[in-house]
Amino acid sequence: MTDFEVVAMALAPDRHVAAFVDHYRSKGAARVRVYFDAVEGPAPAAVGLETADLIVCDAAFWAMRGGRPEAVEDRQRVVYADAYSTLSADWLLVVDIDEFMLGDVDMAAVLDAVPTARESVIFPSVEAVWQGGDDLNREYGASLARKPYHGPFSDQFADLLYPARGTFFVRGLLAHHMGKHAVRRGRPGLMVCIHESKRDGKPLKAARARDPKTGQTAWLLHHDAISLDAWRAKWDRRLASGDTAEMGRRRRRQQAAYATARTEGREEALFADLYALRPWQARVLRQLGLLLKTS
Repeated sequence: MTDFEVVAMALAPDRHVAAFVDHYRSKGAARVRVYFDAVEGPAPAAVGLETADLIVCDAAFWAMRGGRPEAVEDRQRVVYADAYSTLSADWLLVVDIDEFMLGDVDMAAVLDAVPTARESVIFPSVEAVWQGGDDLNREYGASLARKPYHGPFSDQFADLLYPARGTFFVRGLLAHHMGKHAVRRGRPGLMVCIHESKRDGKPLKAARARDPKTGQTAWLLHHDAISLDAWRAKWDRRLASGDTAEMGRRRRRQQAAYATARTEGREEALFADLYALRPWQARVLRQLGLLLKTS
């Protein structure tokens, strides 16, 4: 049977790391490794990991790897290369701490179904959102997921669906729409990147992840906002670090809007505009086939 390992770089509360570990263990991962991007990390047992699988990215860690890159995305690439170089399973799944598989998909079956000619497989992203009136501070409580919009006039679509907030969206999502990937073990000359792996600077030809039982897409559920408070903490951290090296212009707009809302005490209203669908918005997305239930 095909097996897989999971890797993520994280700077998150213990409970979020533990939720991530529990999720991928439940999906049958042979190993889950978390590289903690700080000088100190949680106790491995507190997040359900063996000591060897909670790697603290402290000064000693970076000294052995040529120094600590300034940009978080560059640190991720170093971490993924480290995990890939010691991979024992058939596949390495590369995700973030807030990304889970949607539904009861059998990961081993999905990976086993990838054509042998493909070295990589992409898991397309959907974005977790609340329904209007829901408790926005219930962690992982979003009951819906919006798909990316790949139709014409995507900017105008976002402007119409999210009045005054459309400039924050790319193809109908606030975060990335590229998905994440898994890559086969032992492939020469690879650079394992965030959304895909590359050889000689060119992305590998990748399969699209499908559940062989249903023939449907195997979606990756991105909790871009785990809850209102978690979202607030995430953006506070980003503002403090000032790291926007690989942040797109729309994500920068989100950051600027958040900074203003935080100063004025309006961040909850901003959060609701971005992540809590009004009934008419949900109706439009549902009619276009762009809305899924998370459970």
